Order: sequence, then C-alpha cells, then structure tokens
Amino acid sequence: MRTKMLRKFKYYCLRLLRIKKSDHVVALGSVLGFLHCWFPTFIVGLPISLLLTRLLRGNLAACVIFSTIGSITWPGLFYLNYKVGFWLNRLVGAPAADHPAHAANAVAPPLTHKAGHFASFGHLGMNFLIGSIVNSIVFSLLGYFVIRFILGRYRPTLVSKLKSQGKGVRGSLSAG
Repeated sequence: MRTKMLRKFKYYCLRLLRIKKSDHVVALGSVLGFLHCWFPTFIVGLPISLLLTRLLRGNLAACVIFSTIGSITWPGLFYLNYKVGFWLNRLVGAPAADHPAHAANAVAPPLTHKAGHFASFGHLGMNFLIGSIVNSIVFSLLGYFVIRFILGRYRPTLVSKLKSQGKGVRGSLSAG
C-alpha cells in the first residue's frame, strides 16, 4: 500500500512538472490550492480553491494536488496557526505595566473570572484567527515565489530524475 501511494505521488509530481503552462500559472494554482488549508473550511475548501483558481486563471491540476497535500497536513497547520497567533498576541497585544487595565484588575475581579473555566478558551479563537491570516499571507507569498523559482530553474532536471527512478512512473503504475 505504501509503495502504491509513493508511485501515485511520483506520478502526480511528474504530471505537475510536465504541465506546459507558464511557471506563474502553475505556482498560482499551487498556492491557491493550499490556501484553504490554513482555515477551517473542511468540506467547502476545495470548491473555494477551485473557484479562486479558475477566477485568477491558475492551473487546476496544481490546485487539486496541493489541496490534497494540505488536507493531509491540516492538523499541523492549525497548531501552527494557534502558536503564531499566540506569539503575535503576546508580542503586540499585551498592555504595558502602567496601563489602566492592570489597576482595574486590582480593584475588582474581571468579568471573565465569573465565567469560570470557559473564559480560558476566549483567546484560542482570536489567536487562531490571527495566526491563520498571517500564515496564509506569509506562506502563500513565500510558496508562490519558491514554486515559481523551482519550476523555472529545475523543471527539466526534476522530470528526468523522476522518470529515471526505477522502471519509471508509467511502467510501475501499469504493472500494479
């Protein structure tokens, strides 16, 4: 099963590298396919990515391939969203020591104290939202330029390397 999945992955990578469209079109489709994975869009994520890719004239095959990769890695992406949001919230959102909010907490307990343990989950959503927005922007821009650079510079080398491994992708798929 593992070798079958590896063969299919090589096959789709080879198909992605053989796309005759420009590097811009393939990179745009790849980034837009992965974009929905930063947000909890579960069932509607792929249709949103396909629609955006179609509107912005990206490559639909690259969109589907990267959407599949993102669908596998979403738990790690969500954790990264929370951590980046938490870090940014700590960096930017913490009031100074002489801020009036600190004096108000000393006089009366905050309202969230009365809500009990549910108040501790209040910042999770905001941290996640901040992290997902920042991560989607940063990694989309970074991913676009990295994918475009790799395709522009190494596409022929990668195609020949993938074809030369073992019997080749087509021969191994037709035999299985």
